[in-house]
Amino acid sequence: MAYFPLFIQLDGAACLVAGGGRVACRKSRVLAEFGAKVLVVAPEFCEELRRLAEGNGNICLISRQAVIQDARGMTLAVCATDDAGFNEELAAYCRKHRIPVNTADGSESGTFYFSSIVRQEDVVIGISTGGSSPAAAKYLRGYLEGLMPPFMGKLVRRLGSLRERIKDVVKDSQLREQLFTQLFYDGLVGEGELPEEILEKKLALSQNRKSLAESEGKQTAEGSCEQRTIKKENRVE
Repeated sequence: MAYFPLFIQLDGAACLVAGGGRVACRKSRVLAEFGAKVLVVAPEFCEELRRLAEGNGNICLISRQAVIQDARGMTLAVCATDDAGFNEELAAYCRKHRIPVNTADGSESGTFYFSSIVRQEDVVIGISTGGSSPAAAKYLRGYLEGLMPPFMGKLVRRLGSLRERIKDVVKDSQLREQLFTQLFYDGLVGEGELPEEILEKKLALSQNRKSLAESEGKQTAEGSCEQRTIKKENRVE
């Protein structure tokens, strides 16, 4: 089954991970990397998870048996205990209360998968095979990591910082889209660098294009008006 790729904002979001093993550790790390506040509940925790929580303020370990009510109010939940029956019950609760839920065993009781991720800062590529082939997802991740320029995250961050400034100066949406495209390719050539002088030059060029378009539009409108006037005068004669 193919799953729809949905990107959600997790910064500050409360997320539950039920379980304390290596799978729970791996998924807790991913969630925390995206800013989630991760509550991990289990009677025991693997050493790797303990070390992770010690160095990451976004991960909180609760040493007890997880219960269904732990999922209440969560943005999403992960079922990663070694109790298949409990995992099914927790997943059923989450589905009933519209809480996205992932099951570590890959069963269809879950509603989303953790995709294989290629990331540079805000640039994120998610890869999923619908659970059919983790090996294929791993291969594709490595392949795409090799294709992505190492400065892509830096370039996208720079373009994002310019967005409001450009919107204030270039009001025409089509010209603005063209300008962002040009700046992106300038940044590719510059290996992530986008100097201020290039921006100023492109802004001035966009303004000139706008003025030219307005001038041509005005001339066209005036010409049409003159033609209508001549036709009217001809009819009077």
